[in-house]
Amino acid sequence: MEKPIDRGEGDFVSDSGESDSDCGLDSIEPSKDLFNAKGLDAFSPGGNSMTSKKVGLSVNENESLGDEGLDELLRLCDNLDETGNQNYKDNQECEDDILICCPLCGADISSLKDEERQVHTNECLDKFEGLNGVKGNDDEKVEHCRGQVVDVPFAEKVKELSPIAEWLHNLGLSKYEEVFTNNEIDMVALQWLTEEDLCTLGITALGPRKKIVHAMNELRNDNTTRDVETRTEVLKVTSSETKSGGNKLITDFFVGFNSESKKRCVVASEKNNTVKSQPQSAGKKSQRGDSVRNVKQKDVPSWCCIPGTPFRVDAFKHLRRDCSHWFLSHFHLDHYQGLTKSFCHGMIYCSSITAKLVNLKIGIPMQRIHVLPLNQKINIAGVDVTCFDANHCPGAVIILFEPPNGKPVLHTGDFRFSEQMTEIPALLSSQIHTLILDTTYCDSQYTFPKQDTIIQFVIDAIQAEAFNSSTLFLIGSYTIGKERLFLEVARVLRKKVHVSAAKLRLLECLELPKEDMQWLTLNEEESHIHVVPMWTIATFKRLKQMANQYMGRFNLVVSFSPTGWSFGKGKQSTGKKWRQGTIIRYEVPYSEHSSFTELKEFVKFISPTEIIPSVNNHSTESQKSMVSQLLA
Repeated sequence: MEKPIDRGEGDFVSDSGESDSDCGLDSIEPSKDLFNAKGLDAFSPGGNSMTSKKVGLSVNENESLGDEGLDELLRLCDNLDETGNQNYKDNQECEDDILICCPLCGADISSLKDEERQVHTNECLDKFEGLNGVKGNDDEKVEHCRGQVVDVPFAEKVKELSPIAEWLHNLGLSKYEEVFTNNEIDMVALQWLTEEDLCTLGITALGPRKKIVHAMNELRNDNTTRDVETRTEVLKVTSSETKSGGNKLITDFFVGFNSESKKRCVVASEKNNTVKSQPQSAGKKSQRGDSVRNVKQKDVPSWCCIPGTPFRVDAFKHLRRDCSHWFLSHFHLDHYQGLTKSFCHGMIYCSSITAKLVNLKIGIPMQRIHVLPLNQKINIAGVDVTCFDANHCPGAVIILFEPPNGKPVLHTGDFRFSEQMTEIPALLSSQIHTLILDTTYCDSQYTFPKQDTIIQFVIDAIQAEAFNSSTLFLIGSYTIGKERLFLEVARVLRKKVHVSAAKLRLLECLELPKEDMQWLTLNEEESHIHVVPMWTIATFKRLKQMANQYMGRFNLVVSFSPTGWSFGKGKQSTGKKWRQGTIIRYEVPYSEHSSFTELKEFVKFISPTEIIPSVNNHSTESQKSMVSQLLA
């Protein structure tokens, strides 16, 4: 059965300019009035209209309708069915003469078949949603009456903003919506976030981070979330259109009831409304075009541009047609943000591991990805390019660009400096002109220990607590990152580590040796060392929830949160320990970014002519301050 569509257009006007009283069946009384004391309405066909007459069936409120009344009702239904059948042929013959226009673009779709009309209208709707950043629900399918113009109210199609998106929009921080969405942070999880978690998510700028922390404190104090109404111009228009379709005829609720007769009125109304709507539609398209052009006018940040080349690095939030070579240093959200499976701006250049992740998680075909080999110079568009392991997450690379102007550029992406980097021949032989540097911890207070030191600390802590066989150890990890920590723990202790199925699929893309993969298991009962998302162990409240899941099997829970942000100011500490009841929480400064002392050592080794900070560079003053500290 086909569903009637409420067009939300108000009363229709026929070709002759008369009102829709004939084909709208206004004369039919609502069904609840059929059993009132005034009698029963009966209808007889008259041309293209339906007229009513009273049938004297007096029915009291406490009495049921008699056999005579039921017979009369059946006779009326038969008459209505016969009327629909008689008019069907006439309506079919005149259908080809009716002008049917697309309600979105105003194009004439009269010559198209029913399926082609629906496809055309859906394409227009997709274009509309794409320009406004709104995704439709592909799972919803609306059936339409044959020959009827498709005009589903936009309010039913536009996906409303999620509460977390509204909350960020109210703070003026909508650009972080994708970060929260990809990490599955809802309004409940939001109240548990810490400032450390925000840094972990890539929100490193001080201003936005403080705004979010302040707003989260308000949520905790009130223990409620405020509903923020955000309406774009499109939603306002669709809202008014939806309201205009609030009053429906009683016949609109009966599927197929005289639908063929109503077609002519619908199309006639479309003829009049199409002419009126075209100027507004053109105006809206113009406004949308202006909006898109305004976005494109924003400058690409200097730390994403490679001087002397047409290349961009980690600049997918600034896609433009003037560039066809896009480099991705590693697969972390703050670096690939803006990259979607519809990418069509040229070629993506990245490491083999990152290429697999981009293909798996984003869906970009491998034909659009150029894999860069490590420690091997290749020529791209006349520029020599060499990649080195960045000692960050798996697949992360440092990229050396040697343009024809003789001014080499070294882009570190995110990296952790190691002594092995000072032995790379290409870096020893090149006089770097511009160094685009990862300055995440470019502050003298961040002088945390080496990774090996922290790994040994975690191993010792696990061994100290392992006397209790009912102890569960939880090691925090990012989607990509911290793999070296839990794999070293497994290798040294000769214990398997439990990971989720989703985590294992990602690890299989990281080209890990078989010797490391053998320590991973999907059976959580096979191991008492589990790898979990970092945010799940950030507070005791979350840890208590985790402990409840294992109640009865483990009576002690010990967690490790490995992040450089846990490092105390001016303290050479390998970790902090807290305990609440049967839960022990460690914060260890295991970082995959360079510490301040390591940054200074790396800058001294490279000796660049110019330094461009790539993190915490929200103002010229902050950039100058970081550069002066590094050169001091």
